[in-house]
Amino acid sequence: MPSIKSVKKSTVKDVASLIASVPTVLAAFDSAISTHFSNPSPSSLETSYSASLTASPDAINTPLISALSSYKDLLSQTIDSILLLERYVILHIPQMEDGNNFGVTVQMTVGKHLRETRESLLKKMDSLVSYYNSRADAVDKLSLEKKTFTSSVGSSKTESTKEEDKKESSSSSSDEKIVKVEDKGYPFRIMSLVALDVNAYVSAKSGLVDCFNDFLMVMDNVEKNQVKLTSPKGESGSNSMGMY
Repeated sequence: MPSIKSVKKSTVKDVASLIASVPTVLAAFDSAISTHFSNPSPSSLETSYSASLTASPDAINTPLISALSSYKDLLSQTIDSILLLERYVILHIPQMEDGNNFGVTVQMTVGKHLRETRESLLKKMDSLVSYYNSRADAVDKLSLEKKTFTSSVGSSKTESTKEEDKKESSSSSSDEKIVKVEDKGYPFRIMSLVALDVNAYVSAKSGLVDCFNDFLMVMDNVEKNQVKLTSPKGESGSNSMGMY
C-alpha cells in the first residue's frame, strides 16, 4: 500500500514530466485547431453541411464528429493535468503555525483557480452529450422513411402409430412494411439540423481555444509560483503536510 510520502514523491515526478511536456501539448492543440477547426466562417460550413445532409439526412456528420472527438480528448487531457496539479498543491501544504503565511496564500489562490478551471472544463465536456441528444431528436423529427419487419415461424406435427410415418413440417414468413410520411416542414427541419451542426462546430472551436488558454494560464501560474507552491514557508520553513 502506498504511503503519503511515496504518493508525494511520484506526484512531484509526474508534475516535472508535465512541465517538460508543455511544448508537446501546445503542439497538439495547434494541430487540432488547424486540422479540424480551420473553416473560416459559419456560412461556408452551412453550405458544406447542407449539401451532405440533403443527400443523406440520417448520415453521420463525419468531419464534425472527428473534430468533436479531438476536442474531447484535449479537454480530458487538460482536466487530468489539472487534477495532478491540484494534488501537487495539496501535498505541499505546510503544517499549521503562526506567521509567514504568504506562501500558503499563494497555494490557496492557485488551488482555487485550478479547481474553478477544472469545473469549467467539465461543463464543456457535459455540453458534448447534450449535442448528441439534440441531434438524435432533430434527425427523428425529419420523419424519414421507416421500414418495419415482421416475421413468424409455425410448425405442425402429425401423429402416427408407426415410427416411420411420423412427420413434422414448419413454415416461416416475413413481411416488410415501408411507412412514408409527408412533411411540408421538411426543408426547415433540414435547415435546423444544419444549424445544430454548425453551432456545435462553433461552440467546440471556441471551447478548444478556451481550453488552450486555460492550459497556458495554469501551467504559467504553476511555473511562476513553483517555489512558493513547493516551499510556502521558505527553504527553512516547515513543508510537512497539514494545515498551515
